[in-house]
Amino acid sequence: MIEIPPGDGEVQEVAVQTGLPEALPVLPLKDSVAFPDTLTPLAVGQEHSVNLVNDVLAGNRMLVMVASRDGEIEKPAPEDLYGVGVAGTVARMVKVPDGTLRILVHGAQRVRLGDFTQQEPYLVARVEEAPDVVSPSPELEGLFRNVQSTFSQIIETVPYLPEQLQVAVTNLEDPAELAHMIAGALRIKTEERQELLEELSVAKRLRRLSELLARELELISIGSKIQSQVESEMEKGQREFFLRQQLKAIQEELGEVDEQQADAAELREQVEAADLPEHALKQAER
Repeated sequence: MIEIPPGDGEVQEVAVQTGLPEALPVLPLKDSVAFPDTLTPLAVGQEHSVNLVNDVLAGNRMLVMVASRDGEIEKPAPEDLYGVGVAGTVARMVKVPDGTLRILVHGAQRVRLGDFTQQEPYLVARVEEAPDVVSPSPELEGLFRNVQSTFSQIIETVPYLPEQLQVAVTNLEDPAELAHMIAGALRIKTEERQELLEELSVAKRLRRLSELLARELELISIGSKIQSQVESEMEKGQREFFLRQQLKAIQEELGEVDEQQADAAELREQVEAADLPEHALKQAER
């Protein structure tokens, strides 16, 4: 399953439910991690997952989204899944002509998975809420502001993050919600997303997120420097080429290039274009 935009087809919208049942159907996520307080768009195409969604919509509309440890496994078993996921409600469903379901799940709360009570036709597991641990302090406020500021810098630099996200992040006042929103939007490894989800301490989660954001900024800076160097080298090569062509044209116009000089100049250009090693280049220039 991958994140997707809404598509055409039959649409069904449902009300968001609250409260946590004792057990919930488990929807495995491939190369993705859901977070509380966020909307997660998903494409559901495998038969067992389609059956799960249809049954959920006919019932209380609740399920738990859990990341798979190995994205290559088509139908994960309980041991293939992480032990912490997000319980949520299917808020919107679209049926497309190819039989795929596109759903929008409102993540409500972090949960730990207990015993699996069913494995066919899809997984069902007992769940227990795993709430945030928040201890207001100057450190927490400092981490909150640092993450907010750093992420705003990244939004201004990278194209895959919409500017509207910056407005949303700026207006957030809850540290846990901020961490969830940024962790869901940032392009980091599945293992790192899961690490953030499983961290119950909001302060520790923000500290880890701050480290990941700093790394992202550094990578962006390195990428920009490399791009500038490449462009500079290309411009230098183009300038030298045009200058040689202009000089050649001027010499021909003034009649200053005899046949031997012209041949030597042409040979020199061919040697330079061949990008020979330095010792070979000196030998060729003789």
